[in-house]
Amino acid sequence: MAADRFWAPLSPLLPSASPERRTLRRQPADFYGVEVVNGARYLRRIKNVSSDGLLLVNPLGDERPGQIIDLELPRRSPTQPVMTVQLEVVYVEAGKVGVRRLDWDQPLEVDQLGGPIAL
Repeated sequence: MAADRFWAPLSPLLPSASPERRTLRRQPADFYGVEVVNGARYLRRIKNVSSDGLLLVNPLGDERPGQIIDLELPRRSPTQPVMTVQLEVVYVEAGKVGVRRLDWDQPLEVDQLGGPIAL
């Protein structure tokens, strides 16, 4: 019995080859960052991390693609200061917010993120 081919090579026309999609594997995480908006501070739960982005959980889902977020991320070592990153919202879907890092001078230190954060 002959089988039909249902796969195709990657091409720039396929959504999986989009530059908006993450290129690096994400690691599971469960900690909070602090979003800073005009001096106000809001807790944001982070569910996974890669060296170029994060997945935030926001049940309200009020972020919009293209929005810029300033986020303070705690580090596991109490001697290191909080890491401040600027992120762009890439997608919002069912309470999950995918963001990518805008300042590419160095990758996020995935192994060092998490831990207590001062409010």
